[in-house]
Amino acid sequence: MMSKYSLLRFKAFIIAQILAVVCLYFLWGCATNPATGRTELMLVSEDREFQIGQQVDKEVREEMGLYLELPELRSKVKEITENIGRHSDRANIVYRAEIVDTPDFNAFAVPGGFIYVHRGLLERMNSADELASVIGHEIGHVAARHSAAQISKMQILNIGLIGAQIATQGAVQDYGSLIDLGSILAFSKFSRDDEREADYLGIEYMTSAGYDPKASISVMKQIQGLEDREPGLLDIWFMTHPPTSERLQLLNEELEEMSYQDPSILNRDIRRNIFIRLLDGLVVGEYNGTELVSGDRYFNKEFLLSIPIPQGWQVQINNDDYTAIFADIKEESFVYFDIRPLQREKTTEAYFEELSRSLTRQGLRMTSKTAEADNLSHGAMAGTYQGKSRSLGPVKVRLLAFTREHNGFSMIGLGKEETFEKLQPLFESMTTGLEFLSQEEVSAIDVPRMGVHEVSVGETWDEIAIQYFNSSEEKEKLAEYNGLTTDNAPAPGILLKIPPSLRFR
Repeated sequence: MMSKYSLLRFKAFIIAQILAVVCLYFLWGCATNPATGRTELMLVSEDREFQIGQQVDKEVREEMGLYLELPELRSKVKEITENIGRHSDRANIVYRAEIVDTPDFNAFAVPGGFIYVHRGLLERMNSADELASVIGHEIGHVAARHSAAQISKMQILNIGLIGAQIATQGAVQDYGSLIDLGSILAFSKFSRDDEREADYLGIEYMTSAGYDPKASISVMKQIQGLEDREPGLLDIWFMTHPPTSERLQLLNEELEEMSYQDPSILNRDIRRNIFIRLLDGLVVGEYNGTELVSGDRYFNKEFLLSIPIPQGWQVQINNDDYTAIFADIKEESFVYFDIRPLQREKTTEAYFEELSRSLTRQGLRMTSKTAEADNLSHGAMAGTYQGKSRSLGPVKVRLLAFTREHNGFSMIGLGKEETFEKLQPLFESMTTGLEFLSQEEVSAIDVPRMGVHEVSVGETWDEIAIQYFNSSEEKEKLAEYNGLTTDNAPAPGILLKIPPSLRFR
């Protein structure tokens, strides 16, 4: 057995060796960034970067799914990506792009040249040039090796943790397991400095590839509008990106510099119609094959039911914990809808009590209870609770539950105590409006899709809005959705996107 003194000397020797390895990593692991020319720590080779990208690509395909319905649109996304990639600072690698089947306004890049554009982002684009500005930004991340740099920092952290593990005889947790596919996906959320750099590189690349750089301003203004109207749509975007106003200012400064060098760059034609035509038939909004949002209702084709959606609320259908989540982001009010299979036959009362106990264990206190005899829909039982939330403070909760055909159904309304009076009637309208449908009714539900309208000579915004939305009051929203204004009549021959609903815009 080693003496205490010998053990200390051994630990000191091991730590010294690890520190020496770290120093060698810093010496050998420094590389010149291909996009910026800066010398930086880089422990991930290009081959390893591509291998990581391959692994993440497989996971993205399995977990998010690819949108393959419109092959010409998919080809256009790939064409733009490859074109911009050829004009980037890493033109020697292959850039691959896919459309992921989610309604979010987002795009992201992972190591090795893999680019993903969300279906919901394509819905908002009004030209190939606008899409090019988004893809250019993502290629900027790849060209500057932002993901590889983050992985390198994580590797250094792991080496340091190994030393601490030895010095403390295992008292420090080994975080090596954090380097897995899930954490690699998190590397698509870059620092704000990385985002600024990707903005700068992206506009340079898209301009070199022949696209109109003014489109980057159009996209940024659209993001700014979404920030004001639909903050929940872009929560992640705003956490990881610099303020939109700052990005707009920097982009305008870059355009001004470009105009000094070559004024013709800002006179390029926007490729609108050729792109809008490709969006015809695009699935719009929440849809996963089983559940969808159409108009002002949520539909579940598997369980043959629908629920009304309060005006201005958003819906999330792909959630690990609940069947669907309804939310008013501004008011911080939520309704959690869930369907669970029952292991054994269970009465509504027994199922309600089970859920009620779960809420009580979470620190909520029941203040009232409504029994089946009070004519609640579907023979349900309901209860009201009070408690505190870490993020919301004092809250009130309304639980409604019932059983039907070997399944338990529940709706939980959650809101701040001071605003619960506004939530409660909305919650009641959802619970009383929950309807079970026939198979024929469900089969007749159409998936919400994008339409395209070609403007005729003399046609006005009022006429188009009335034609598709039965009201000229929708013309402002329709024009904005198309990146235009109602100050001028739409130009004859221009193509307009006609969404299935302007309800959430």
